Amino acid sequence: FHLPRYESLLLNGWEVAPLAHIVSGAPFSVSSGQDNSFTGLGTDRPNQIPGVPVYIHIANRSLPGAANRGYLNPLAFAQVTAGCPLPLNPLTCPGYGTYGNVGRNSFRGLPAYQFDAEVSRIFPIHERLNLTLRLEGFNVLNHPNFSTPSATLNSNTFGQISSISNAARV
Repeated sequence: FHLPRYESLLLNGWEVAPLAHIVSGAPFSVSSGQDNSFTGLGTDRPNQIPGVPVYIHIANRSLPGAANRGYLNPLAFAQVTAGCPLPLNPLTCPGYGTYGNVGRNSFRGLPAYQFDAEVSRIFPIHERLNLTLRLEGFNVLNHPNFSTPSATLNSNTFGQISSISNAARV
């Protein structure tokens, strides 16, 4: 099977170069948002409640609405001074002056996926003269990659993902 010259010039010589980026979720820390240890550093973390699932397993979409952005379960965490009578003091509150049992960077955000592609062709014009036609697309599937959630326990948006970490299709 042999193509005529004009069809051969039009159809042959194309190159496709796909590129897939797959990255695991970034580690992040959950902070308490208050100075439970009374050190003035602001690096305290809460306690994790045993037996309560940490992650909310829902499909994240780029649609509005707080219920759609849930990622961490707020019920899985508590301030170390939760349930202590006010004013806080070491005699009536066992959590007074402690840091919390949640480790640093012990949680992971959502993984990121991106598909880039290129289609190109070199057209010979003369012996040492060529014309290159190249079309490139970044984030071709226009897939949103969500940022890490709000991880400050005393925030109204704790556990919610409110932004994306990649640009729209280019």
